[in-house]
Amino acid sequence: MSVAQDDSLIIRTWYEIAAHALDARASDIHIEAGAQATLIRFRVDGLLRVHSHYPIELHERLIARVKVLARLDLAEKRLPQDGRLCIGHNFSKPDRDCRVSILPTLHGEKGVIRILPSCTEDLDLKEIGLLPDQLQIFQEGLSQPNGLIIVTGPTGSGKTRTLYSCLRHLNQSHRNLCSIEDPIEIRLAGVNQVAYHPRAGLDFPTIIRALLRQDPDVIMIGEIRDAATANLAIQAAQTGHLILSTLHSRNACGAVPRLRHLGIDRESLESCLLIVSSQRLVRMTCHQCLNRNASEKAQCLNCGDSGYFGRIGVHEVLSQSKLFDPSPSFTTMRAAGLAHVQAGLITQADLESEVGAWH
Repeated sequence: MSVAQDDSLIIRTWYEIAAHALDARASDIHIEAGAQATLIRFRVDGLLRVHSHYPIELHERLIARVKVLARLDLAEKRLPQDGRLCIGHNFSKPDRDCRVSILPTLHGEKGVIRILPSCTEDLDLKEIGLLPDQLQIFQEGLSQPNGLIIVTGPTGSGKTRTLYSCLRHLNQSHRNLCSIEDPIEIRLAGVNQVAYHPRAGLDFPTIIRALLRQDPDVIMIGEIRDAATANLAIQAAQTGHLILSTLHSRNACGAVPRLRHLGIDRESLESCLLIVSSQRLVRMTCHQCLNRNASEKAQCLNCGDSGYFGRIGVHEVLSQSKLFDPSPSFTTMRAAGLAHVQAGLITQADLESEVGAWH
């Protein structure tokens, strides 16, 4: 096979993988090197599925194709690399942004391509699984001119989408909206988005200090990771800015102790902490499958007979008055999930799988 034919094969192979991933509603594409073959897996509705295998001889060239598209260093094979690329059904006009991570492993470099949401219209607080009373708490908090709103949950629980939905809700011409992200996942018109880049001296505290000189109304901080970021977030919230951020804590009630551990005193928290929300994503049942006649044998075109289509957030949301109450009464995450079960959106088993280990 000539070099040109070889290049054409790799280009076509990558295009087919990407197109199939879009058709499957995948959130991630995994390209993994094994001892004998390259494994392609898609993450769909939170679970990895095997898509295909390719000869191991193609692996290095397939990873190289991804690196070229993501503008990464082809010669660097010993260190992790991160980048971005676009995919699409139209080969000449790819339209879906993706985040790329390359990592050296035993049998070769592994590539994970995160497919980012395609439309900002999907970023709607009414569409992320909040119950009516929880939605009202969010809307009231977002209407405040200053304060701190925190979303907690493990990696992959939908925190970023919730924050972006908040930004879209606030995105009006009379407000100056800014964000600090690691990395920028969705490009939002009307929001001044800054990428976290510590090697270039752009860490969260440095960017926050710079943004506070930019006359902001709203600042989204991707994550409160350390005491310096926590203190700056609190100071900004106390001086007339609305701050949105995420925090690692087991549940909503755990956010206050976590912030105290980072050196924030209780009086400061009581003065500015508006909302703490915790969330998980649970697979939604496929309603086309549920509504099919038992005698129908054709494959469900909606979900491919998996029985699931999409995921929905299960939330627990505490307002300011509940956060410092020694015995608060609120809708727990389990209770919120049971409401989704009763509505036929999720199953009890899937709820227990996602929430049971945490509550």
